[in-house]
Order: sequence, then C-alpha cells, then structure tokens
Amino acid sequence: MDTQNKDDFKYVIQDAGCVYFGRELTYREMMDKDDVPFKFKAVISAHMAKDTSLDSRLTDHILKITEEAFSFRIYEQIKLTVRVCYKEQKRCLGGKIKDKWVHKSCLLGQFCREYRDRVNDGSVLIEDVSISKLALMALSI
Repeated sequence: MDTQNKDDFKYVIQDAGCVYFGRELTYREMMDKDDVPFKFKAVISAHMAKDTSLDSRLTDHILKITEEAFSFRIYEQIKLTVRVCYKEQKRCLGGKIKDKWVHKSCLLGQFCREYRDRVNDGSVLIEDVSISKLALMALSI
C-alpha cells in the first residue's frame, strides 16, 4: 500500500547546524511546537504574520513570495534552504532510458529563479525546508 498521511510531512528536526521543517507545516503549528527555536517563533510572529496568514503553510508562502517582500530578505538572512526532488530521464549503458530521482538543495533565491515555476506546474516536489541555526542566532529582531 502506498498511502500517505499529511501528518507524515509535519515535522521539525534539528541537527548541529540546521532546523528542518516538513513541507505541510503551517506557521501556527510551528508556533505550537516546542522544538522550534524561540527566535524563529519571534520572527514568525513579528514579521511573517504581516505578509501571510498563520494558517498558511511555509511552502505555500515561499511559492508566492516576491523578492521585494521583507520576509524574503529575512529568509535570505537566515539562509532558508529548500530541498526539492524531480524525475529525470537518464540513458543507461545498455541504451535503455530509465527514470532517476534527482534531489537538490538550494537557497531561496535560487529556488525562486529555477524551481518555483516547476513546483507550480507539478514537475518538481518540495521535500522540506531548513534554516541555519548560526544565521538565526546572528539575526537581530
């Protein structure tokens, strides 16, 4: 069975350098989770709430964000990285053509230039979003 639950993509995971957010998390759910850094919650309540509703998903917000928006500059400051995946056809040694999954991580600016339109048309899928802990620490609110 190949069923998925939306809750499968609602997670917050931290390692030494980054905080990773599942693609289905809304800003309100991030505010309610204990493992989201307090400073990021402060950024959400002070700045992101002005640009979008707290009930919208982080991924929906970055799909609609413009480069002139203040939230875009904040996300650049905290080095928001979007991990995407897509299928690509590759020719094997025997001449057969196979589908291969390609996984890439890119900063928000590169994502907006290269992948945002492809996500909107369905050929690219967002896996998750991450922010840098060091950049978040250096950000002054």
